[in-house]
Amino acid sequence: MGLSAAQQFLVEATRTAGRSDYFRWQSVGAAIGFSTAQSDTAVRSLGDRKLVILLLEGNARLLDAGRQLAARLEAKTPGRASHT
Repeated sequence: MGLSAAQQFLVEATRTAGRSDYFRWQSVGAAIGFSTAQSDTAVRSLGDRKLVILLLEGNARLLDAGRQLAARLEAKTPGRASHT
């Protein structure tokens, strides 16, 4: 079974943020082929679940819970190499 749109977004946001906690949510969505509306829906869903915090001007912050969930999701996804 594949990842939901919000889960895909979370995994990519974690990759994009790297060691930092910050990322631009529109860039994350574009990297995985999401429209701005799809990206907005995904990042707001993650915010509602306390996995990210939306900041001003298209920025977002990845919370520890989001990073931990992304690591679990990535580990369960077959065919994906770990990016550390």
